Amino acid sequence: MNENTQNIHTQPSAHRFGRLFRKRIYKTAMSPTKTIILGFLSVVLIGGLLLTLPISSADGKFTDPIDALFTATSSTCVTGLVVRDTATEWSMFGKGVILALIQIGGLGFMTVAMLVSALMRRTVTPRERVIFAQSMNLSAYDRLFRFLHHMLAFTFTFELAGALLLSFRFIPMFGFWEGLTKSVFHSVSAFCNAGFDTMGSFSGPYSSLTAFSGDAYVSIIIALLIICGGLGFVVWQNIRRRICEKKRLDVYSRLVLLITGLLVVLGTAVIAAAEWNNPETLGPMPVPEKLLCGFFQSVTFRTAGFNTIDLGAMTGMSKAASMLLMFIGGSSGSTAGGIKTVTFGLLIIAAFRVARGNRDVVVMKRRVDTGSLLRALSITVISLMIICFGAFLISLVDGITFEDVLFETFSAFGTVGVTTGVTTQFSYFGKLLLMAMMFFGRVGILTITYEIMIGLHSEKEPLRRPKAEFLIG
Repeated sequence: MNENTQNIHTQPSAHRFGRLFRKRIYKTAMSPTKTIILGFLSVVLIGGLLLTLPISSADGKFTDPIDALFTATSSTCVTGLVVRDTATEWSMFGKGVILALIQIGGLGFMTVAMLVSALMRRTVTPRERVIFAQSMNLSAYDRLFRFLHHMLAFTFTFELAGALLLSFRFIPMFGFWEGLTKSVFHSVSAFCNAGFDTMGSFSGPYSSLTAFSGDAYVSIIIALLIICGGLGFVVWQNIRRRICEKKRLDVYSRLVLLITGLLVVLGTAVIAAAEWNNPETLGPMPVPEKLLCGFFQSVTFRTAGFNTIDLGAMTGMSKAASMLLMFIGGSSGSTAGGIKTVTFGLLIIAAFRVARGNRDVVVMKRRVDTGSLLRALSITVISLMIICFGAFLISLVDGITFEDVLFETFSAFGTVGVTTGVTTQFSYFGKLLLMAMMFFGRVGILTITYEIMIGLHSEKEPLRRPKAEFLIG
């Protein structure tokens, strides 16, 4: 066989082998789940590296890598837990890095990636569309670019409006430049449900918004931004269609709005009642300020991480209520964390329906699919196990009371960011474990949901085992 003939036979084989190899890597190493996890992890690591640099710190020195990585994780996972005060210990460059991480984390890694692709006029592959849809917890993959455009429009409209409204209060207080930067920072942080603040230079390190406990203007604007960000872009898309096209809200959006409203009202009532006579929190305040602080904490406990009262001085009832609110969180496809409002709502509705002897779970005259209930149950049980196990380990190693650590782990997992003040006391082990909790709370629930969905959709009719009888209750 001559050389030319040999090339004719070997080149197609080599080409076919390369194609098969790339296809194999494409299928295994770059699954949607891995893409989302690695995307968020890459952003965290790059942010942590930037925050270690002297240019990021206020004193011009290198930052402890663990503290930098903790801050980057908290920013990207839009949590708000800090081990260094944002205002006093980070430079303008460092605050800019934190703000960029918050924006990326709030929008989602795949949203930013698709936006960059669109700006570069690069064709987005069908696979990337699927990953984006999964990252936003969407069931339909069509019209994703229209959804992306509306999502960005909603985000920047709310953030710009919030910054403009806050500037009317902050610019007279802090001067033009500092007031403007504080307005932008807090608007983005509130809408993305991050809870980072830069008020440490004004009212003391780690003080959050306690200086504005009686300021209804600032408190209500921040609370409304948090609520808007926590509703989810799918809900806002439905609201837009309801206003512009006169179409009725779907069942999911109506359930989100109903549960959100109930949680805000009930949370306000419980927190205000529990702290009404507490001399270290609401006790010395006049009645309007007590109600305002109760409302603000009810909103921020679910998703954000700001506080206008001393959380370490709260009663046990308030802490228990706040942990429940943090565990529930916001809504799917939003900037918020937690197991999500609809997940919690479906479990409560299912519990009452089954207790009454009903076989089907019906919500607003629509039957709930069994697969949705199984997903809700799986996410809730797994989340509770992770939170409790993490709190046990940190309390055991760091020697901090279990109640305080449990509050921190609920806050980290729910990507809330409120704290009773013990975060700075954690060892490297505690900080690393808390980082893992934040990352799982933001990314882990999403990937678990994806795997459950794939399993339920791909499952064929298997050979079913004989049924066993169990005593329940």
